[in-house]
Amino acid sequence: MLKSILISLITLSSLVNFANAGIISGNAIPSSLEVNSNPESDTDIFLYAERQNVMLGADLDVDFLAATGLSGSLLAGTTVNSFIFNYDAVGTDYSRGSFNATGTHFFDTKILAVIWTGSRPGAQPQTAKNLGKSDSVLGVAGVTYPTDFLGRGLELEADFYGANGTNDVFTVSGNQIDLSLFARAPYSDQLRVITAAKVEVPEPAAIVLFGTALCLFGFRRFSK
Repeated sequence: MLKSILISLITLSSLVNFANAGIISGNAIPSSLEVNSNPESDTDIFLYAERQNVMLGADLDVDFLAATGLSGSLLAGTTVNSFIFNYDAVGTDYSRGSFNATGTHFFDTKILAVIWTGSRPGAQPQTAKNLGKSDSVLGVAGVTYPTDFLGRGLELEADFYGANGTNDVFTVSGNQIDLSLFARAPYSDQLRVITAAKVEVPEPAAIVLFGTALCLFGFRRFSK
């Protein structure tokens, strides 16, 4: 029994490359987010801002609603910000095995929803393909997205690659997301995070001017 466990662990270690990775943010979104486009990395997850302060013109299907922990829809009229995480292992050599990257990111506002379902080969568990459906709504104009590319999205199901424990994991709390992603060339992991739009607060100078205007209006009315 012990021998078989050791053999399984050795097999797992030969298939999965664990890395001290990080989330790199703040860079401009590249012209293409297709698999094997730059930048690629075995160790880093890249985060890009997409459309900001966009009001949804119709209900938007999502795979995770922060309010319920379930799939559902963000309602038309909701104003949101969109961001996309991209983890693309280097090259196209499948024999290099899977790479694991982990990281935590804090957004400026509360996370409302996550979209992670993409296209998969026919023999694999099928998904809602909400990444592709939301590209035209939340994606950046001029950027090429892998809308129908097989393997896009995450593999969250417990039985997906369950034998070697390479299913992806994310957790959401407030404005924080924690990620543990596994990517294997020539495929990549992507997920879209939707946050609440910022509420514009008047500048102090604008508040003072508004208050002064009210005072002057009151004085003139009283003096008459």
